[in-house]
Amino acid sequence: MRAKYLRTDRKSQPKEISEILGQVIESAAVGVDVRQAELIQNWADFVPPDWALGVPVGVREQVLLVEVKDGAIAAVLRYQVDSLMRAIIDEFGPGLVGSVRVKIQRR
Repeated sequence: MRAKYLRTDRKSQPKEISEILGQVIESAAVGVDVRQAELIQNWADFVPPDWALGVPVGVREQVLLVEVKDGAIAAVLRYQVDSLMRAIIDEFGPGLVGSVRVKIQRR
């Protein structure tokens, strides 16, 4: 008589660790849009020139947060949100960012 832990049916056979890790990573990444990371990483490559003065912090619930050094830059950029939105849509397609929030960096 064989012990239960020595069963040979397919369901109880060991799985490759890469298969298990792949399943864990896929389930953990549900709802994560990798375009957000690409937006931050490639910021200087696609934004209009004035927006290169800002630093993208991240995207949460389709709101992009951009930090700038001072209030003068923030005031200028707030009037240029449409040009940034067009650049983002051209680069990443619609649905990634719905609005932009400009924040002055703390010193």
